[in-house]
Amino acid sequence: MNILYRINRKLYKLLHPELGCILMLHRVVAQRSEGENRELEITPGFLEQTIKDYKQKGFRFVSIDEVSEILEKGKMDKPFVCLTFDDGYRDNYTNALAILKKEQAPFTVYVTTGFIDNKQSMWWYPNERLGLSCDELLNLAAEPLCTIGAHTVTHPKLENLSIQEQRVEIKQSKQDLERLLGHSVNHFSYPHGSYNEDTIAIIEESGFHTALMAWGGVVRRGDNPMLLHRTILKQE
Repeated sequence: MNILYRINRKLYKLLHPELGCILMLHRVVAQRSEGENRELEITPGFLEQTIKDYKQKGFRFVSIDEVSEILEKGKMDKPFVCLTFDDGYRDNYTNALAILKKEQAPFTVYVTTGFIDNKQSMWWYPNERLGLSCDELLNLAAEPLCTIGAHTVTHPKLENLSIQEQRVEIKQSKQDLERLLGHSVNHFSYPHGSYNEDTIAIIEESGFHTALMAWGGVVRRGDNPMLLHRTILKQE
């Protein structure tokens, strides 16, 4: 069975060549915390060096819109890397933006709308007000390098919700962001990487172009745009 599995994997990789990778990030902080949340945090210096390293290896930095176009074509002249930040932390604006502009690296921030202006707390950071303000989000969205994506209203595990509850979380977050930004929001990422068949159907009916998981590695030709893999960027 193991031999058959390895053969099938080799055939799959041969028929579905690697196109690039989507990096999953969360916070960019001057000083990383201790405990479980440390894995969600990188420093500005680490972010800058990561971008430089990928450029040195010949990767091209692209937006999530470009990822969608690359998937349609099924090929690219050089491997791509796409930067994505989940949840909507204020430090994406205060600490990461200057580096991303300096390096001219496109990026996407997937915003949980309940976290805007700290209307709801990020329970994994108790007693801290870490969400983007409305003004900060608007300023961020005005940057040509930035794409804003949806990440639900309350950051639940979608697979644990009813179809109607999922529909509210997904569609309301899209509508809230579109009303605030004044333009369409075409990209989504699954909180906790959680989804089921109903989730995917709702994502498609909502008109999203892509939806990102929280794991899975590289992006390959033929991948489902509603189930795009990501690589978690970790700082030791």
